[in-house]
Amino acid sequence: MCAGIVRYLVNHTEAADTARGIAEWWIGRDVGETAEALQRLQAHGVVRSHFVQEAASVYAFTKNPILRDTLAQYVRAQSPQSPAQR
Repeated sequence: MCAGIVRYLVNHTEAADTARGIAEWWIGRDVGETAEALQRLQAHGVVRSHFVQEAASVYAFTKNPILRDTLAQYVRAQSPQSPAQR
């Protein structure tokens, strides 16, 4: 699940949403499990969160350019290559 969130963020670097929005719109998964994955990603500095009204947190991609580049390389390495890329 963490990889799905990272993959989305690498492809949509300015995206930000609540755990519910990420679960429902980005990765199509359970909200509780998504919230747990976001906590793990936040602990590793991959996402950052901001509190908004009604105690909801909005999550977004790290601003750290080195971490962003490393994660983009990871996502590219995990993606199947088309015949033209081989």
